[in-house]
Amino acid sequence: MDHGEDVTDIYFLATECHDILAGCVSNPVSREQNWARSAQGDSNLWHAGIKADCSDKSSLDYRLRKRPDVRAAICSLLSSQVTTYVGVFEYQLIIVRAWLESWKPLQHVAKMVAKMCDRQYPCCNCIKREKQNICRYDVDSKDKYNNESGSSESSTITTSSNSINTLHLSPPLSQQVGGFQDEIRDFGYSSQGNHNSMSLLRTTELYGVQSTCLVSPSNYFPSDKNQKYKELVRQLPPQDCINILIETFFANINWQYDLLDEGPFRAQLEEWGKVSYSDLQKGPERLALETLVFPALLLQVLAQALLFHPPHDKKISSLMTMADMSFHDLGTEYSDIGANILALLGKRDITIATVQSGLLRASFLKSSGKVVEAWHVLGATIRDAQEIGLHTGRFVSEKSPIGSSTAGHRIWVILHIWDVHMAVVLGRPITTNLQIDSFSHTIEDDGNRQGLFSHWQTETDPPRPFDIILAGYHVAYRYFQDIHQLEYDGAKPQDYPKVESIHAAIKKNSELLPSWCRLENPDTKFDQNTACQWLPTAREGLFSLINLVLLTLHRPYIFSVGNSQTEALKAGISILRAQERLFRQSEPYQCQVFNPVYASFDALVLVAAIYLTFPNRNQEWRAESVQVVERGMERLRIIGLGNAMAKSAHGVVWSLYHHLKHRLDIPETAEDFETPHSNLEWRSPNSQINSGTLLEPSFYNVLPPRPSHDLFYDNISSTQIPFMDKPDNLSLDSLTANTTTNDWNFEGDFSSDSFWSLMNELID
Repeated sequence: MDHGEDVTDIYFLATECHDILAGCVSNPVSREQNWARSAQGDSNLWHAGIKADCSDKSSLDYRLRKRPDVRAAICSLLSSQVTTYVGVFEYQLIIVRAWLESWKPLQHVAKMVAKMCDRQYPCCNCIKREKQNICRYDVDSKDKYNNESGSSESSTITTSSNSINTLHLSPPLSQQVGGFQDEIRDFGYSSQGNHNSMSLLRTTELYGVQSTCLVSPSNYFPSDKNQKYKELVRQLPPQDCINILIETFFANINWQYDLLDEGPFRAQLEEWGKVSYSDLQKGPERLALETLVFPALLLQVLAQALLFHPPHDKKISSLMTMADMSFHDLGTEYSDIGANILALLGKRDITIATVQSGLLRASFLKSSGKVVEAWHVLGATIRDAQEIGLHTGRFVSEKSPIGSSTAGHRIWVILHIWDVHMAVVLGRPITTNLQIDSFSHTIEDDGNRQGLFSHWQTETDPPRPFDIILAGYHVAYRYFQDIHQLEYDGAKPQDYPKVESIHAAIKKNSELLPSWCRLENPDTKFDQNTACQWLPTAREGLFSLINLVLLTLHRPYIFSVGNSQTEALKAGISILRAQERLFRQSEPYQCQVFNPVYASFDALVLVAAIYLTFPNRNQEWRAESVQVVERGMERLRIIGLGNAMAKSAHGVVWSLYHHLKHRLDIPETAEDFETPHSNLEWRSPNSQINSGTLLEPSFYNVLPPRPSHDLFYDNISSTQIPFMDKPDNLSLDSLTANTTTNDWNFEGDFSSDSFWSLMNELID
């Protein structure tokens, strides 16, 4: 069948039907009157027959005659259904739209739509429209249904001199509608749109029937999946170990993204604890949907907790089943199992827990240095969130009870910030959009809305983790989308006023921060509050991320505009200072988590790049720049002891530092080379050298580095990888490295006009 011809022949039919019905149902109160009026006013369009013999070329019947296969299928279907104006029109629209949009066989589409009628007498459609007295069935069609269903029980009912057999052993209406819902989903219809067959079904109340089953029919588990699910959930650790790790998670981790409400989570944990062995043996499909998904969320929580849990805790050491196994290894296993459970459950019945699990999975991958994988998981999680309406602020999933009425709003804001942040840092596309003012007003209750979206401005009440996230958004994160577009368009001189405007706005917004999260000289009155022990660390993270926004804002112009060189340099120094303070606040066992690499690596590369390309400029910042590069390089070394990607990042910065020392004419004694940051009072010897002796080649056409993107996607690395022995303690007081060659070139999939290619030319 030529699908192009199909579209040409009936495209206008489908869209005309769609537009008319959309107008008729815009006012549900009067839709019956609208339908009746339309039926009387245009018999060609609304008469119960596409079977009607109409010669008008504008009629549906005339146009459908050009496609006898379509007409025959619809006529056959209508002959077994209620022959009322409303019923005819609904079925025409649903079949044609579904067929056009899915390319599934027309017979399959017609058969699927036929399930909407429960085949009782009177049928569900007639009862809903209060038209029981005109309910009729085609005898042949009914008999065929009887034969297909295998039912042998029937009765005879006489109405208006017609003797009609009706079926008594039909499945319950809720199950039939649920089954139809599952089949229509196969076409890929969104549950959010207002202009597709799914939304029309909801409008005509054929989709809104509530099932009384524990789970929907789509949660039926074949025996192999049944067994696989049981195998996966049995890998959960003992309850006492779970309790210990949950304490770690809510004390040290959850505040970072404020994804979970502790009360509802513990309630779900209690419900899971009530699931008996016999319950599980009877099959997962007997479990409530939230209970079914909960192990996936729990495993991601445990995986996160293991990254930050003291490594020598004997209370949970029994979880390590092999020699040399670390908590990070165990966390990787738990996170993988949680992801496998979600994959097993599929995408039919997505819940809030599904979205939370996905974001925690992305966070774990990011913390492990698997950034590309994390970005893909984030994308899938965003689509899951959209499937249940989180992006609209009005949730449609009745199967996703949320801990509070605003939890879904909070989760979507976090997903959006993740999305735009990773898009700018990694050079990937943005998939979400957020206008926070209009989004906040989807919360109708003023108190709830202000409690979620305005509480961050408080000076009197203790702040909450989401408050500091919103503070960062209102100051700087909201400009990530503009920065992404600027970089996508290229560093055009005519766009630079927009850079200046955004920079000024961020600086002004920073001055409006509440005192407890000011970037400089903050009020620490809440720091000792038991509920705010996370605040000092969160404040440093806020300071770092706001400066990262400034760094990425000026990054496209660091080789072409002097002001951007200076501002990017200042932002980079601020990031590295904040990261150093964060590093010193952390426990030694927490220092090998990959997270600090992101902000530090970008800042380190850009600070070094500015002085490598323009060594005669920004003299007042040179000493401090070298100092923060040295200390940042040492942090990468420590993280690289347990992470291959961090080790690669350290090698890149080490090579840049080697070139920087040469470019700035820093004395390179053996002691200086091995412990570069030991001389913290160093001042550039170039202060005694004519600044004109250092040549500055033209970099106008050189692409500025995008460090994280180059590391993870272009596989940038250094041919000079220093050997590092693991010390007994992770201290910033010493750095030792032995090199194998004098080759300091960069390798990777970079273009000839990139910064890395230029560095190789300078080296040669």
